[in-house]
Amino acid sequence: MFETFVLVITMWGNDGSNWHYIGNQIVLQQEMTEEQCLYLIDEDMWKASYDNKYYQLKAHCFSTDCAGKDDCK
Repeated sequence: MFETFVLVITMWGNDGSNWHYIGNQIVLQQEMTEEQCLYLIDEDMWKASYDNKYYQLKAHCFSTDCAGKDDCK
């Protein structure tokens, strides 16, 4: 069996010097290979528009083995 991944989009805020995860996220409920997930989060796949320079969305690929854990390093 191979490891599966999900695409996670998280929201971050900047305090003027550092970016901090603010606790909001959405998870695509479709398991995939790491290669598929990395393809989907590639910057060339997205067009971002930010009106507020202090907030940002970031896309990640997390192993499904990470579900429910506080840290997925």
